[in-house]
Amino acid sequence: MAVNVGKGRIPSTRGGEYTKEMELDSSFFPQRGIAELHKEILNDTGGGALGKQAAHAVGLGRSLGVKLDNDFEFRLLSTEEGILLDGLINEAKVVLKTDRKSWENLASESWSMMGLILQNKIAVISGQFNHVAAWEAPLQALYNKRPIFSPEDIPDESRYIFQYGSDEEKMTKSLRKLGFILVQNVFDSEEIELMSSEVEERKSIASTHDKRSWWATDRNGNEHCCRVTYLNEGSDYFTRLPNDKRLSVLANLADENLLPTPDHGDGISVVMKVPEIEYGLSDLPWHRDCGMGGHPLICPGLNIGIQLDEANDETGQLMFLPGSHQFSGGLDIAHVTDSAIPVSASPGDVTVHYGHTLHVAPAPTKSGKCRRTVYVSFHKDDYIKALPEGKGYNDVLFSHGDGRVRAPQERVSAT
Repeated sequence: MAVNVGKGRIPSTRGGEYTKEMELDSSFFPQRGIAELHKEILNDTGGGALGKQAAHAVGLGRSLGVKLDNDFEFRLLSTEEGILLDGLINEAKVVLKTDRKSWENLASESWSMMGLILQNKIAVISGQFNHVAAWEAPLQALYNKRPIFSPEDIPDESRYIFQYGSDEEKMTKSLRKLGFILVQNVFDSEEIELMSSEVEERKSIASTHDKRSWWATDRNGNEHCCRVTYLNEGSDYFTRLPNDKRLSVLANLADENLLPTPDHGDGISVVMKVPEIEYGLSDLPWHRDCGMGGHPLICPGLNIGIQLDEANDETGQLMFLPGSHQFSGGLDIAHVTDSAIPVSASPGDVTVHYGHTLHVAPAPTKSGKCRRTVYVSFHKDDYIKALPEGKGYNDVLFSHGDGRVRAPQERVSAT
């Protein structure tokens, strides 16, 4: 089926364009030089409350060495007194190589550690992937003074399930406190059937090289489409969907004014859970939606997920770590806590979550079961101004070169 591109719609782009580096307006990411950053760590942050929190978060005795251009190098060491900064890079347990601009981009959060690694802007010289990832939150604490999530930050039990038309003030309060809510009975069965039909049609014409779909491989070697982006391209229904009054009401629950962004990021997308996947990024680990970078633009932002199928343990339901949207870190807690909330939903129900809320989508537990969710995103006006149309941070996931999206560990081990 040919895609009809009308006024205001983004033409489909083939041939690897999405692997090119995305140009970002530096005015949205004020950068500080290495000297200024280091002076702050030495004189203030490193030995302060956030420095101590960062040291305990990464683990006492852990160290990160960084080799920059022009033979400039330094080491960050976690101690009881906080984060120590010195030049003893040969004693570092994890060593990275990068350039000055890339490290300053990391500090400004125009790109994350993983986003830079995927672009080959940061190379891991020594150390394991999980040890590198463990430094992300401590660096945010040091460079951006963002506190790190702790078990004490998990809020008391609070209502998170509402009916569409419920008291908006109560929904806003719960969303602000938890970082997510579930709103039931938003779309009727006829609308869900129409969306399902269009999703299946788009899935049937998707290919591993179109850069608009994600693919994964099951244990038998069969490839499956697990995500399609920009459903609004060539679809009158999905073009209208972001301006649906019901979604506007839900987006207005946010504390900031947020706008629909169908022409940026992933556009209108659908996530399809597939059982028994072994390779590929079908079963997302605990993550935030600013995981590739762009936190100052992406957050706060809302993702509204329209459920096309039953969401439960058998079909791979979403889980959220309540309260995590106001912090960095928390991955260590998410893996062990019993306070994470799994969301069970029916077709027509809608999840509303801040992109900075830690969430996970485990694999379906029953063969033959599949959950599909259509996502519509809402962001600040700066997000629309800063990102080129048709592009988003997730585009770096295609940078492996063969059109497939890999899990971070797969991508790093292949470089």
